[in-house]
Amino acid sequence: MRSDFPPLAIRIWMHKLKKGVALPPATLEKCLVTKMSAEAATLSVANACERGILVPRTEGTRSKRVSLAFCQKLNSLSIPGNDPYCYECHLPGVLKECPSCIRSFHENCQRKEPEKPNYCVPSDKGQPYRLPQNESDKEAENNPSEEFTQSPTPEPLLDHNSNISQGHVTSDTPDFLKHENLEWDDDVFFVSERKGARQRKQANVKDEQHPNLDSDTSSELEYCTRCRLLKMASLHNPPQLDKQELACLLKYSWGIHHSWLTTDVSKYMAKNWNDRDRALVKRILFKTKILGLADIERSIAAKKYRYLTEFLMDLLDLQHNIAVFFGPKSVEYTATKWLLRDVTHDIREIRRCPDCFRYSHEANLSSLWFAKPCLQRHELVFAKQTGSPPWPAKVISVSKRKPIKYDVRFFGGSHSRALISERDIIPIESDIQSHIKPKNSKALSSALRELQCHMILSHYSASQFGFHADPAIAENLIQVALSHCNESSETPQWTKKRKLNSSTTEATSANSPVPNRVLPARRCSIAFRSEALQESRSSYADSVTYQNLASEIIQANEELVKCQSELAIMRQKLDAVKRKRWCHLCLEEAAFDCCFSASYCSGDCQRRDKRRHQTNCKVKQ
Repeated sequence: MRSDFPPLAIRIWMHKLKKGVALPPATLEKCLVTKMSAEAATLSVANACERGILVPRTEGTRSKRVSLAFCQKLNSLSIPGNDPYCYECHLPGVLKECPSCIRSFHENCQRKEPEKPNYCVPSDKGQPYRLPQNESDKEAENNPSEEFTQSPTPEPLLDHNSNISQGHVTSDTPDFLKHENLEWDDDVFFVSERKGARQRKQANVKDEQHPNLDSDTSSELEYCTRCRLLKMASLHNPPQLDKQELACLLKYSWGIHHSWLTTDVSKYMAKNWNDRDRALVKRILFKTKILGLADIERSIAAKKYRYLTEFLMDLLDLQHNIAVFFGPKSVEYTATKWLLRDVTHDIREIRRCPDCFRYSHEANLSSLWFAKPCLQRHELVFAKQTGSPPWPAKVISVSKRKPIKYDVRFFGGSHSRALISERDIIPIESDIQSHIKPKNSKALSSALRELQCHMILSHYSASQFGFHADPAIAENLIQVALSHCNESSETPQWTKKRKLNSSTTEATSANSPVPNRVLPARRCSIAFRSEALQESRSSYADSVTYQNLASEIIQANEELVKCQSELAIMRQKLDAVKRKRWCHLCLEEAAFDCCFSASYCSGDCQRRDKRRHQTNCKVKQ
């Protein structure tokens, strides 16, 4: 018969019973009172004795006082074959065993969607940053929940790809629990602990995602969450994503979000207990390998992950180990919820477009990272928002339900994202000059310039900007496209309106011929458009060839100047060497002259060479 004592008691007792120390049962019960009721503490001690984890020990021959200590014979402990704690709530009880692994779970705790946890996450109050606005929900008004205290955590770096808006949260902001909607297929689902008086309306947008071929039927729910994720690993992984590129993307995500956790089970036990006590706790509490932060970091560095889901599975194991060891109400376990929330958000972004995720984290290498074309080409549109003109943007995803909305990311600035209605979406034509106006702001002009650069780079193969491409070649292509955008923007497309006097107007109209009116490109025929397009392509090819030749000439000129400077330095050294005098005997640099034909470095060399030199010496004897 399996006992139901909470696993948190093992860690608390080990601080009192280290190295085989024995204590009375009342003392062990008193240690647990701060974490549970007195009745539960008494039942925990009784269950531990029933399982053989705590064994009685009599102190002395005359004393009848009985104390309890941990069993020192590890092989004598009766350990169940499967994990004695639920993989979802991390507590004991009547568990259902997974047919394909040693994990267990409560039937009521089993989640329907393996990637959507069935627990609540504390609000964003007091956290370094908030979730993106396009994925967060409007909270219920006047419904504050209980305050949640957290340990101070280091502030993570901001990620361009996740659209994090950093702001200060005032103390007047009520603390709440986040509600995520069921409409989002690839979003993390959080269950509210306390429902508000006013609930948010159902969202009308659903992200595009691979169809869930393995639907959660009754047969699928017999398996644990980890096994179900493993079955869908290849289906939910982006195509053409090898292990090297996946390791690079996971390194970016892990480097930012791992700071949520300050300690893990392995690090805690290595710091506080000896080897024998650690082995005892591992045998009692854990049936699988105890994963730590260092283990996950080594797996990423060694490129062991083939799929994104495998990385998520290891994080779930890490969360289960921390919850069993520290307790499901501890600060360490709550930190794993934040960690999984942020990492799951990055996994969704990688599934949408791995190239966009990688470009955003390599923004320091190129200022025009958003202009690089992706292997999965994005539709280009003009998106209209209230209070701003139509703005160029990339389409990230399109909703499947009506009214249809577009999830777009804008060119220029911070490359923010928004949900735009279908009626406010304008397709981009082959020419964008119709949207360029003299009253455009500097921000819109910069966004249009970035759009032009992206359209030019789209003519190249996306493999030239991929993970395995040469960064120097990609940057060279960007500079060429940028120079072409500068040349096109310098061409006057319009003239400023000037107020002319009537006399000036009459003189101008009398002396100058009547100008021919040039129709806009959008009113021209299809044949004229094709000819203009061919001319633009030929001129673009000539400009690219000219830029390549100019860069080669400039590089050759720089090498020539470098060689000339080195030659001048060598000539100066040679002239300095010629001016020196050298010893007539040992050929070292001379210190004094004997005569015009001989010099010596020391008096010893002069004496040794006296017999040979005295016949030719010019000094008067």
